[in-house]
Amino acid sequence: MNSLRRNSLHLLLARVTAQGLAILFIAIIARRLEIASFGQFTVIGALVLIGNTFTNFGTDTYLIREIAREGKVASLIHRTLALQLLLSALWVLITLIIAPGSPILLYSFSLFPLAIFSVITATLRAFERMDLVWTLSLLNGFIQIIAGVLSSDIWTLCLFLLIGQIITSALSYWICFASIPNFSLLPLDDPRPLLKLTLPFAALTFLLVLSQRLGVLTVSTLLGDSPTGIFSSVVRIVDGLKLGHYAILGALLPVISRGTQESKQSFRKGFILLTGLSLLMAIGLSLFPRFVILVLYGDRFFSAINLLSLLGWSLIPYTISSFISYDLVARGREVTLVKATAISLVIFLVLYLGLIPIFDLQGAIYAALVGEIMQAVLFVIIQKRMCCAMLRTYKDN
Repeated sequence: MNSLRRNSLHLLLARVTAQGLAILFIAIIARRLEIASFGQFTVIGALVLIGNTFTNFGTDTYLIREIAREGKVASLIHRTLALQLLLSALWVLITLIIAPGSPILLYSFSLFPLAIFSVITATLRAFERMDLVWTLSLLNGFIQIIAGVLSSDIWTLCLFLLIGQIITSALSYWICFASIPNFSLLPLDDPRPLLKLTLPFAALTFLLVLSQRLGVLTVSTLLGDSPTGIFSSVVRIVDGLKLGHYAILGALLPVISRGTQESKQSFRKGFILLTGLSLLMAIGLSLFPRFVILVLYGDRFFSAINLLSLLGWSLIPYTISSFISYDLVARGREVTLVKATAISLVIFLVLYLGLIPIFDLQGAIYAALVGEIMQAVLFVIIQKRMCCAMLRTYKDN
């Protein structure tokens, strides 16, 4: 329990600093760029994030679980890095064909240092070195802010962010090499055996990220760059408040993967804590949306005030979905979770396409909120059915 609390605290600090610095980074570039340019960069960032999710291929979660079970550095690390680098090269090649000479192509090269960074942080989390994860999150956040301050347009912003990712990955390797016995990233190994093992995780993480960024992509397609900038400013704040979820759930994953009774109790306590915290944050955003928007973004984003007060309530159903997701992963029910997430993605898409043409930008917020609620309901139904099936099996035996 003490180890879990310490790891949760370190991951919480990591998420607080990372999300706080990320919000500061967004505020800086929102003030330096025009609203339309800010919206354009948000779309670029969303596409690169989807690319990072694709190239990660769910290996982070699988790596954490397997190293935590074995309790030692596994040769799996070499296969994981090889797979991520190979998929990164594929993504960059596709981007080169589709969007040559564009800033998204330049930013896509950051997938290579991001592959190194993701393998290293997954290894550190598996060994419960959350203090080092916190250090790397802090470092990465500061480098992003420096990139935002130095940039003057989208091109220079993408360039400085790429350079920053290279520096971060190099420093993270040095830290992990000095902290974890027998750790190494080389030589690279044949990644093909990983494809089948991590396919459920890959599908899951890709669907989750796509559903989270679907709103930005849909608003950009239907309404244009300026509304996308307004919508993104609201979404970034709400995402920044999910730091407690990432911290506690990130610390719980290697623990609940062991399946002890103590870990189940910790899981329930974490759920109660985060549900209450989400309620408080939603109330806070409803009472003080004007203050939050004007302090972070300035008068140009005044139209985002009413949108923020509404979207904040999505934190509560998001909490429910997140805990059920981690529970299913720990039980080895990734395929079930993939199916549920795919259904949720379709629900989100239908809501965005149906409500945006009717209610304009407000419709995007309605779609995001209703989609989170429907996803939470779906996940609860699936978990209850799974528990009932397990109980029947237990009685039959």
